[in-house]
Amino acid sequence: MPNQLATRFPGPQPWEAPDPLPVMRRELKLLLIEMNVLRVEVQQLRAMEREARKTEEFLSASVKRVMASRDHWRREAERLDALIAQVPPWSLFWWHCVDAFKAWRKPADRAWHCAKGVISL
Repeated sequence: MPNQLATRFPGPQPWEAPDPLPVMRRELKLLLIEMNVLRVEVQQLRAMEREARKTEEFLSASVKRVMASRDHWRREAERLDALIAQVPPWSLFWWHCVDAFKAWRKPADRAWHCAKGVISL
C-alpha cells in the first residue's frame, strides 16, 4: 500500500521530510497571511454595510419628507379647489377681464414708447 501512494505522487512529500518543522512554519505563515487578508475583507464588508445602512436611513427619511410634502400640497390644492368652487363664475370672468385690461395697458417695451413720446399709464 505505501508503494502505491508513493507512485501516485512523484517526488518527496512534505510529510516524508526528515524535519516537518520548516513545513509547519511555512504553513503557519501562509495561514497568518490568509487570516490577515480575510480580516481586511471583513473590515471592508463591515464598512460597506455601515455605509449602506446610513444610505438606507437617509433615503427612508427623504421618502418620508417627500410623502409629507406631497400630502401637504394635496391638502392645499383641495382647500384652494374648495375656495374656487365658492366663487361665482361671473366673478372669475370679471377678474380675468381686469387682468387682460391691465396687460393691455402695460407697454411691452417702455424704451420704445418713451422714445415715441407716449406716456404710459
